[in-house]
Amino acid sequence: MSWKYLLRRIAFSPYDYKATHINPEKVSLAVIHIPDQIGDAMSIFPVIRSLERQKVDHLIIVASTLNKTVFDDLILASTRLTVIEMTFQDNAGLAEVKAVALEIRKAFGTPDLCVEAMRKNNFKTMCFIKNLKAKTNFQVVGLSLKCFSPACKIPSRMDQIFRAPVPLTWSIMMREAGFPLVRPQFEFPLGEDVQNEVREDLDYAGKYVALNFEGSVDERTFSAAMIKKIIILIRQQLKIPVVIVHSPKGMNTAIELEQMCDHVYRLNLAPSIKRSAAVIKDAFIVITPDTSILHIASAFNIPTLAIYANYKTRWPAMQDIAETIVVGNHINDLNLDEFSMALRSLLTRLGLPHEDREVPAGHAVNE
Repeated sequence: MSWKYLLRRIAFSPYDYKATHINPEKVSLAVIHIPDQIGDAMSIFPVIRSLERQKVDHLIIVASTLNKTVFDDLILASTRLTVIEMTFQDNAGLAEVKAVALEIRKAFGTPDLCVEAMRKNNFKTMCFIKNLKAKTNFQVVGLSLKCFSPACKIPSRMDQIFRAPVPLTWSIMMREAGFPLVRPQFEFPLGEDVQNEVREDLDYAGKYVALNFEGSVDERTFSAAMIKKIIILIRQQLKIPVVIVHSPKGMNTAIELEQMCDHVYRLNLAPSIKRSAAVIKDAFIVITPDTSILHIASAFNIPTLAIYANYKTRWPAMQDIAETIVVGNHINDLNLDEFSMALRSLLTRLGLPHEDREVPAGHAVNE
């Protein structure tokens, strides 16, 4: 037992209390606490689907201003759903964390279960647990406090020691606690309205490559020079259009790429994660760094070439067909020959018709 573990356990002890034994048949009110990133929200769907299959009466999801959009179009068959929005936890103060927990208790009563899905050992998560004071709590970060169910032991080992994919860890968590076993997968519910507006804006019914150049941090974001080289390599193997997926921050780069390159497009609509998801859902293949776009492609099972700056085993490509490239500390260290080989392998596995793989004259990138 490490000193770090002991010190954390001592520090968290004032937040601890004795949880009751979990009985899935008696869970009426459940809370999922996930005011985090978009990918984290998408990874929690095995918990949502398991609770739905258990026919829990009421599910409350505490989301962040950043990831609430993942739950906007979520519809549950027989379970009442309430989504509460709060500040992204890294930026939230303890007062807000406490207030959200107490408001849930006041408005809805004592939850039978709280799934602490932040996957962080910090005072903010413990503050939420202490003030919500659900009858029992789930987590996968390895804490052994009395307020957590003993069923957390195996999934915590999967997460902390084996670095298992996050959706798989949550799926096993529910199984170990006696809830219905569901498929471990990412999800991103998407309404027909956003899909239709994106299809109308693209006005293109054929195959296309969805290309994302942005990551959540600089180390996972391609430079304009590198993404231009990638487009050249794509056009050497494919003659189908490329649609750039980007955030508001990447607008200028996307416009530059569209103007600079033949058969490269972007949405004329204001960028949003939902509209990016709609582009991904209709794509033939997706090419992206390790970021939420990769998890969206996994959610829709779209074949993907995923490029990692330092590979994270907890966050793999989980679609049926994918190729993965791992580079060094920065994604711009990508070896372009390796990229070409991986793209060729992906297209071969998909059995792309020969006519889609010939590049006609004049369709290359403008130098």
